[in-house]
Amino acid sequence: MPRLKPIQRPRIDDFSLHRLEEADPSSLLGGDPRTSDRFEAARFAAETGVEGRGVLAGADLAGIEFSECELDGLDLSDTRLVDARLREVRMTGVTASVLTGHGGGWRDVVVESSRLGAAELYESRWNSVVLRGCKLGFVNLRASELVDVLFEDCAIDELDLGDATATRVAFERCSIDTLEVSHARMTDVDLRGADLGEVRGVASLRGAVVSFEQLMGLAPALADGVGLRVE
Repeated sequence: MPRLKPIQRPRIDDFSLHRLEEADPSSLLGGDPRTSDRFEAARFAAETGVEGRGVLAGADLAGIEFSECELDGLDLSDTRLVDARLREVRMTGVTASVLTGHGGGWRDVVVESSRLGAAELYESRWNSVVLRGCKLGFVNLRASELVDVLFEDCAIDELDLGDATATRVAFERCSIDTLEVSHARMTDVDLRGADLGEVRGVASLRGAVVSFEQLMGLAPALADGVGLRVE
């Protein structure tokens, strides 16, 4: 029997944000001919905005680009981040009842201590992304490409990875009430650090690793998937 290769952990690139310019979040809304849709080396925080943390709620920021930026304490409820490009970005204390950000590209992004109700992030491309200490409701990453992604100390109600391609994705000290993986393509996906509830599409778990205890919980769904009768 061939020896199995050890599972590879996510390769997370370290980055540091230095000499960020304090910027009013309202400057992201446009309407000024001097503004653009690309922002670099800036910190957008609730305390620096004239209208507080909710200034971006409901805003249309489709196609925006952030490079070496920090978003701190902002309410992004109903904010459109469709096709947004994020590189070396840190989001801390962000909240959103609904966040629409499908089609985006995230590289070297850290999201910490944030609460997202429904995050529509399908058909996205994530590379070297960390979500840490977050409370997440419904996270839709269907048909996305995830490479080197780490979920750490997160509580997730529902995570949809259907039709996604996931490479070196890990969960550490997380809970996932419902995990959808139908037709996903997985390589080095480590689920051992997740407290799993219902798993849909268990036949697509090929390429993932689970603990023995998790396997026992998945046994009924696995048996049903292959038409195995257990008496």
